[in-house]
Amino acid sequence: MHSSFCLSSSGQALVESCIAIALICLVLAGFFQLAQIHSARIIALHACARGARAQAVGFNQDMVAKVVRVAAIGNAGRMTFPEIEGGPLTRMAVELGRIPLYLGADSFLQYEDWDTINYSCVDAGGSMLEFTVAQNLPLSFFEPVFRAFYGADKFPIEARLRLDNHAALYLE
Repeated sequence: MHSSFCLSSSGQALVESCIAIALICLVLAGFFQLAQIHSARIIALHACARGARAQAVGFNQDMVAKVVRVAAIGNAGRMTFPEIEGGPLTRMAVELGRIPLYLGADSFLQYEDWDTINYSCVDAGGSMLEFTVAQNLPLSFFEPVFRAFYGADKFPIEARLRLDNHAALYLE
């Protein structure tokens, strides 16, 4: 009888360990997704600042859109054009070479989630402008786990910035 008690006790410990490990993984996955959302907000704020600056110095709307897209590459997913063979270092080298060409209108870039990034600029009166960058960030990491806490497959992110509009100083 003593040996059967040890056998069921060790089986119980195994089940409890599996449940505890699953819960710990669930919590860690949630923290990882929250960290992704936090860093995406920081990237959106950076894109907002770059776009506001481009607008404030008088760039045309096509250039402002390009500046916002390039600043938000961290939230844009993987590069879909040009298609590149090789590892992350090869892709990074191609990106670093193509971004200045893209900004200079001599090249084309495309990322899978660029269409989820939007911006708007409103004249806030006088010499002020209000710039907003918004994105419906696709939840790409641990989506089934995160859905236990959040019902949608995208998370809305928004960054706003008010800035002096200096375009009149540069343009006549």
